[in-house]
Amino acid sequence: MYYLVANETTAVNYGQGDLVVTYSRGYSRNNLVIDGGFEGFTCDDFCLTESYANWIGSSPSGGTDDATIFHFQPYAHFGESCALLGSAFGDDSDAGTLTPTQKLKTVVGQTYVVQVFFISSFSGAQLEAPAKVDILWNGERVGGTSGSVPSYTFTQSSTVTGTGSDVLSFVGGAAPAWTFLDDVKVFEV
Repeated sequence: MYYLVANETTAVNYGQGDLVVTYSRGYSRNNLVIDGGFEGFTCDDFCLTESYANWIGSSPSGGTDDATIFHFQPYAHFGESCALLGSAFGDDSDAGTLTPTQKLKTVVGQTYVVQVFFISSFSGAQLEAPAKVDILWNGERVGGTSGSVPSYTFTQSSTVTGTGSDVLSFVGGAAPAWTFLDDVKVFEV
């Protein structure tokens, strides 16, 4: 994952007092997704929403809560919040769409990968068998997951090319074949 040469420009701690970092041995990669862990959505205990400042969940016509963001630590991969595709209350079996509110500020012609963690185990292996989520980059499928996934599993898209203003979406879920996702990242490669 970390294959760019590190130097003083990649330091995340520039030093204290007269101590200055000159040869950094590590760096922090820039994730283009704002709040890929959904931690910007909070409440006191357990709550969910279709949209908030950083993400928009939508349902097809006639669908209900087919893409939602949950604040409930037991559902999250890391932190307190995550997203769910599939009608949150089981009202329908439609696929939902989850998209960041802002287009990704990529560099034209630069290549990127989408990384995310998925889990499809809430209903058990038999009911989760038809679970499916597609990762879309500007409307084109570039990866995803399908079937029962018993624990949060890392998934990476194929390499994509930036246009300068790209749209990332996750489409899927069909209650009771729900899929949770968390820790969404887009990195330059």
